[in-house]
Amino acid sequence: MAGTPGTRHWIAQAKSFFERYARELFRNKTVLFWSIAFPVGFYLLTITVFVPVEEIPANERPYIFAATAISYGTFGAIIVCLSSFGQQLAADLEADRYKQFRALPIAPTADMAGRMLAGLLLATVSFLAVVVVSLGTGASYTLRSIASVPIAMLAFVGFAVVWMVLAMVVASAITDERYAALLTVAVALLAYMLTGYNGTDPGSYTGPDVLLNYLPNTLPSRVLVYQFVDAPASSLAPPALPSTIWSVGTLTLYTALALGVGIVVVRTRIYGTGVLA
Repeated sequence: MAGTPGTRHWIAQAKSFFERYARELFRNKTVLFWSIAFPVGFYLLTITVFVPVEEIPANERPYIFAATAISYGTFGAIIVCLSSFGQQLAADLEADRYKQFRALPIAPTADMAGRMLAGLLLATVSFLAVVVVSLGTGASYTLRSIASVPIAMLAFVGFAVVWMVLAMVVASAITDERYAALLTVAVALLAYMLTGYNGTDPGSYTGPDVLLNYLPNTLPSRVLVYQFVDAPASSLAPPALPSTIWSVGTLTLYTALALGVGIVVVRTRIYGTGVLA
């Protein structure tokens, strides 16, 4: 694109886009309900109605509740990254805002970075809301090692980036905000339910076990449970959770590939500038 800004200008643009998108997301009561209240309520409903608490030994309840909370926390993050994030982008496309943006010396990747950071912030709030509420229900969390925090951060960021890029693909193909919202919500629900609650409950998953260590929603969720819940690794089997090095490497690869696809989409489909612009 002619007149592409330098590094400082790019950072300033990304910051402006982040502030705009974050403001829109956090001021939207409907978005906040589905992103925060819904997964929190779903967690509370599950442990009070669907989990046979009386049949669970008292010493196992804290980590079962914690694993369940992480499961619903990642579900809330999927809703944010797919539905809330995608719906916001679709609304901008439907309102032809990008016709104005294309006429300005805007770096498409600065727009993408700002939008993703805003989505990641809300996804983090959604996840932590469920975790914090779970503490009041008796859930207990323990760091597996000193490296658990950076590993978990990588897992969560990679998880969020993959779903946000998928939302970008959907929104750029279906620019109608209502249809994009319906499709992304359906994908979020199906991805969660059909993969054993994001891979945290292998017993409810009916597909090939090995996929739970490869799918972009199940591997990060299983890593989060392993790093933060003091439960035997066998509780996530089958399949056995792969080594930390393998998990980190796979998640890093997923994140890099997703970012590459996102850059292509934002440049070619949203801004129409060409891949190398």
